[in-house]
Amino acid sequence: MNSKNRVDFLERREEASLKNSIFGESWLEEVKEIDKHEILVKICNMLDGDPANFGIAEEIFDKLRFEMAKYVIHHEYSKEETVRYRLLIWLDSKTNPENVDKINEFGNLYLK
Repeated sequence: MNSKNRVDFLERREEASLKNSIFGESWLEEVKEIDKHEILVKICNMLDGDPANFGIAEEIFDKLRFEMAKYVIHHEYSKEETVRYRLLIWLDSKTNPENVDKINEFGNLYLK
């Protein structure tokens, strides 16, 4: 299958959900941890490559992961594709948990 056919196939499927994966929860958790570990190694290497900084890399990841996701989706992905409001509201609630009630109220009034 060439890349154009893959894109056409993906566009026909409106949404994908890992929670309905045929591989099961333990497999999904393992893939999640592998992906996280690869990011942590990259952050650690940027710090100076010392494995002792792995904990600092994990702290950076945990503090910035939702902000980075929000940035990429808002400013890079959404230039080319549409983004579901649920995702944007979810990310906003993760980056600004103190505003969750305000975000929900806004969504209930204007986005439904």
